[in-house]
Amino acid sequence: MKNLVLHLSLFLISQNVLSQTNEKNTYLIFDNLSNQTYSFEIGNGKIGTEKIFRKEKKKEGNIKFYIKKEMFLSNKKQSDTCTIDNLKNIKVSKIEDLKKDVNKINPLYPYEVFPNLYLVEKINDSTIVKYKVKWQYYIE
Repeated sequence: MKNLVLHLSLFLISQNVLSQTNEKNTYLIFDNLSNQTYSFEIGNGKIGTEKIFRKEKKKEGNIKFYIKKEMFLSNKKQSDTCTIDNLKNIKVSKIEDLKKDVNKINPLYPYEVFPNLYLVEKINDSTIVKYKVKWQYYIE
């Protein structure tokens, strides 16, 4: 009987551990064409504005994405171009909701909270690009 309880306990623990390592994909929309801005304090009471969505391409092919003050890094090799119909098959999250989770779980290493994070960028009326990104802790 003790062996049965021990084996059952080990089985339940292993199932719990395995289910936590099977992370789901998380998607955010990156609207590079948006002209929306946000305000932030620069210091000394001064207020600055920037575009909500910004993108910087690096020489080595990597891309830095910014959504407000959040920074995401992508290796160009980890992108996938597909039709806009693929948006119907994915659930898009809001950055505000993801930030709440990150702040509760691990604010210094957000990529550990969302290891399978993708930014979805609309290229034209029929094409999107999905970038696998690593959410980085960022201080200006």
